[in-house]
Amino acid sequence: MSEVDSVWQSLASRVIRVALARKDKTYAELIEELAESGSPESVRALTNRISRGTMRLSLLLQVISVTGATAPALWQAAIHASGDWDDRASAVVAAELARQPWVTPAELTRRLGQMGTDISQRTLTGHLTSGSVALSLFLQCIAALGSSSLEHYLDFADLHAAANFDREPLEGNESA
Repeated sequence: MSEVDSVWQSLASRVIRVALARKDKTYAELIEELAESGSPESVRALTNRISRGTMRLSLLLQVISVTGATAPALWQAAIHASGDWDDRASAVVAAELARQPWVTPAELTRRLGQMGTDISQRTLTGHLTSGSVALSLFLQCIAALGSSSLEHYLDFADLHAAANFDREPLEGNESA
């Protein structure tokens, strides 16, 4: 794993932990609520994915939904839409991208490259449209877009620092 990936995975992990902390939920309670909503998961598997930061955007949406956390206003319609969680994740991505229609996939790929993320336009487009986008990649995209959608869960300054990690080291302060 590259240093760039590690920084973003750390932020992805933090977003989930903050979402749980804001509602005073434990992993065990989250597992129970996910199972009740039709998404069974083992505590060990979920804990490992969260600690490694290797979860998908769809998990964050589920966490927000089952805990009753405040969802970003831009995401409200997507979170409450019908369909599976990958469909809802696709809708969130589309909502974020629609805020800046002049940012083409090529431009977003270029911006991500400036942040140290080596991804082709084709691969990026595939991830963003499939609904199975990694939360770490999604965080990189919203940083590149300048979105403040996750301001309740993550300081924008931390996204900015991660985007420029070689110039401004990311500090380990959490927003809760």
